[in-house]
Amino acid sequence: MPEAIVELVHVSKDYSSGAGVVHALRDVNLTIHEGEFVAIVGASGSGKSTLMNILGCLDRPTQGTYRLAKVDVGDRSNDGRAIVRNRLIGFIFQGFNLLPRTTALENCELPLQYRGHPAATRRERAIAALEQVGLGDRVHHTPNQLSGGQQQRVAIARALVTNPPLLLADEPTGNLDTRTSLEVLALLQRLNKERGITIALVTHEHDIAACASRVITVRDGRIVTDIRQDVPKSAATALEALPPPQSVDMGLEAVATDPRERLRYRLGGPVSFVVYAAMVAAGAGGALAGALYNGVVLRQSVPLIVALCTITAEAWVGARFGARRQARPLTPDQRGRIALVYTCFVTLPIGALALWFFVNKVPLPLLDRVEHLSSSGVALALASSVLGLAALGLLRYLLLTLFAPSPHATRRHLASESQ
Repeated sequence: MPEAIVELVHVSKDYSSGAGVVHALRDVNLTIHEGEFVAIVGASGSGKSTLMNILGCLDRPTQGTYRLAKVDVGDRSNDGRAIVRNRLIGFIFQGFNLLPRTTALENCELPLQYRGHPAATRRERAIAALEQVGLGDRVHHTPNQLSGGQQQRVAIARALVTNPPLLLADEPTGNLDTRTSLEVLALLQRLNKERGITIALVTHEHDIAACASRVITVRDGRIVTDIRQDVPKSAATALEALPPPQSVDMGLEAVATDPRERLRYRLGGPVSFVVYAAMVAAGAGGALAGALYNGVVLRQSVPLIVALCTITAEAWVGARFGARRQARPLTPDQRGRIALVYTCFVTLPIGALALWFFVNKVPLPLLDRVEHLSSSGVALALASSVLGLAALGLLRYLLLTLFAPSPHATRRHLASESQ
């Protein structure tokens, strides 16, 4: 028999209220051994959530002893229980509890950051955890770019990243549909079987509990039944028996049935400022390469070559680096926004600066000619400038489209990055 990882001995929990004392748990004795998959089942108000809070060191019992991995945690201080939680327990919540403005990778790194691990170690272990739950190609996605099932898998990866001996899941399928619930359960069963992780899952659904190897029923603060299932229900088999999903795969991820999610997927979300900074650096490198080609090979000045090298370098880096940042190729909407913003806020100021330099350095006879332009000539010059900028923006958009990596190339890049 494996060693006991959870031991509750005559544990009771009482709460004081205006109406008197509420006995949430009454003389509970429970032992969970290493490698078990335990489901705790009960109706609302049965005491299962209180039991989960005590198991997770979020609360302490009023009476009795709680030992976790042979460590008596019942009487520890708040800070002491926090250390135990961080070292020995991984949590999976019904509401996912992901930070909304951070990527899946950054969410998974958070527990390791609390432990003080260096950035390289955090990144390596977080990517490995996301790979284990099948999200190796979603590491740079934020929660609003993921489906409910994918968000729950990120939460599971976050719980696994510290390699805890005990995984506590509080209604992990409560916000998910049938197919996604079975996918999450199949993942938990695989982690329990292949890695030997001890799992305690709280649920009020008996169909979910049927996937566990041991089912504990709680009623009125007491354990009323404790049944071991020699052949638990296989979530993977039940998943295969379901009809095919209705969502359509667009190459990188299944499009949600919610129209707002489809729109969000099509638009692709905001473009990171880092992409623009990378394009500026690439444009400078391209201009230098074009100038060297003119001076060394052609031995004459051909501004068109410098301009083409600059724009090509900007577009190549923007398309490739943007795909890397968001783990999927840039959408048409994102490419259009990049072309517009970059042309207006980078190219236009540089052009204005060059014009100022030109006006201050050109010979006076040419300036005299400019001063004698008629109003129609000025209007024509302005119209030509606007059309030139529009043509430049369109060229940038076409080059961004030309250099966009395929979804398979993006996946291969992320896979190699995680190794």
